This record gives sequence, C-alpha cells and structure tokens, in this order.
Amino acid sequence: MSEILRFENVSLSRNEIPILKNISFSMKEGQSVAIVGRNGAGKTTLINLLFGYLWPSSGTIFAFGEEYGTTPLAPLQQKIGFLQSAHQEQLVQKSLTAIEVVITGIHKTLGLYQDISTEAYQLALDRLHSVNLAAKANQRYSTLSSGEKTKILLLRALGDGVKLLVLDEPTAALDFTARYQLEKSIERLKIENTDLTRILITHRIEEIPSDFDTILLLKDGLLIGYGAKELVLTSANLSQLYDLPVEVHFANQRYFISGLL
Repeated sequence: MSEILRFENVSLSRNEIPILKNISFSMKEGQSVAIVGRNGAGKTTLINLLFGYLWPSSGTIFAFGEEYGTTPLAPLQQKIGFLQSAHQEQLVQKSLTAIEVVITGIHKTLGLYQDISTEAYQLALDRLHSVNLAAKANQRYSTLSSGEKTKILLLRALGDGVKLLVLDEPTAALDFTARYQLEKSIERLKIENTDLTRILITHRIEEIPSDFDTILLLKDGLLIGYGAKELVLTSANLSQLYDLPVEVHFANQRYFISGLL
C-alpha cells in the first residue's frame, strides 16, 4: 500500500506559544485512524496543517507522495474530503434537494452553478442508495432529520476523486439511533471503496467505530501514542490523556471508559 500522509517532526507556534510539538506519524492507503484528544489538544490545528490552511513552524508534511511547499497545494486538497456537519450545514443552499447537495460535492462548489451531467447525477444517486437515502433524493435538504442531513454531508464530502476523508466529530450532535445509522453508513462506504483512507477526530473513545484500526493520541500538542487500537487504548495511556485514573474496557467490538478508578 502506498503512503497517503506523513508528518515529520512538525511543530507549530503562535506568538511563541507552542501549539503542536514535533509531531511525526504516517498513514498508508486504506488505513483508518482516529485522532483522540481533549479540547485544546491540537486536533483541529493538525487537520488545518493537513489542508494547508496553516503552515508549520518547523518540520515537513507529505501528502500523496508530494512535499508541502514544493508542489501546488490545490491538486492535493482536491483529494481530501472533509465532514464537519455543524459548520457545513450553515453553508448549504437552503433550496437544494438532497441529491443536489451531494452533487455540489462532486462539483466541489457550495451551490449548483453548472448543469448537472448524467454521470454526476448517477454517481450521486448511487451514493444515496448506499446509505439508504435514495427515496429522499428529491426532498429539500432543509427538511431532512439531523441524522439524514449528516449522511448527505458525508456523501458530499466524498466528492469525486477523494482519497482521504476527514471526519470531524461526525456523531457529536446525533441521538443514539442516528449515530448508529451514520456509523453504519461510514462503514458501508469504506467497504465499497477499500482504498479510501479515513481520519476521525474525537475526544470520546466510545465514538470510535469498530472498523477504525489505528489510534493517534494527542495531548497538549504532543503525540503520546500512535499505533494499533488494542495497543494504544490502554488504561495507562487514557489516564495520561485525560489526567484522571480511568479504566478502559472492550466489549462488542468497542472500547469504552467505565469510570474513575
């Protein structure tokens, strides 16, 4: 498998205050990584560096075999999809239907500004089928439930030609049923595209889907753990992450914290 992403000793400071400190890790094509950290740990900063919205104070970033700073960023950014539902929902044109919102992702626009090709329409419809929303294709997006809207934004993030999908706390605002359905949709889309590389941002380990295989623990801008899920999600590591004596358990293909020791 080819390498999709690599950070080499990446640091970022603002006003001489360190935000990220010597971050190094790499991801292979098809890998699924959950970035876990408390609020303010540096998760969003790391993703902004990945997108090229911020530039490191030191260190090097590679994506899709290209080094940032030596190649145009736009072609690399076109290969990265991003789901941040709370923010992106505000940007969706209120008059669009569900399928039209998916098509804006294929067009890589906020609205519909060009004719819809047969190919784009069919691709969007196929994706709606994959998450059991084909029946809602022509329903106005603004009238959908919160869970349905998040699924539509997930499909929009896939766009066309996306190789790396970033999911920013996608289930945070959803109830139990909607959360379960979204996780199954994320899983199904991965089964249909095994080469798709995924990054999930979360601060709760119980929200990590069972098919995510790798964990990156981030605390106060430092990488304190990176590797296979079963090796990183330990009581010792999570106690260090949360500054609390916690115990980690595993049941039904999911890790969770039972409470304080």
